[in-house]
Amino acid sequence: MTKETQKDGTTIGLKKENHEMLVKFKDEKIFHEMMDGYRFAIAYSLNKGIDPQKISGQKVTTFNVGSLDPKKEIANAIVVLNTDLDIGVYKYAERLAESGMTELVKIYNNNNRLDLAKIIAESS
Repeated sequence: MTKETQKDGTTIGLKKENHEMLVKFKDEKIFHEMMDGYRFAIAYSLNKGIDPQKISGQKVTTFNVGSLDPKKEIANAIVVLNTDLDIGVYKYAERLAESGMTELVKIYNNNNRLDLAKIIAESS
């Protein structure tokens, strides 16, 4: 077990407002599953180079890290891209997801939709 995973919990989530929007994204079939949207939010933050801040306030715990990242691909990507982490990798992933969801919600609110193909194309 690495130093980073020793500092991690076993579950992660989002603040209530972003959790509710993730549910909405699933209900509107933007994402097949909420976990897909959560992973996308992490990837979006990593791609945009967002420096995620500590999450303040109450969170809705949603996912077990073993289900979210069974092959440790998310954890490995985070460690490779952020070699100087001073918190657990999944705590950092949670911050990335929160920051990514905040940005995705802004896009959704500004356009009344979330066009994933456009977001991916703009990220390439």
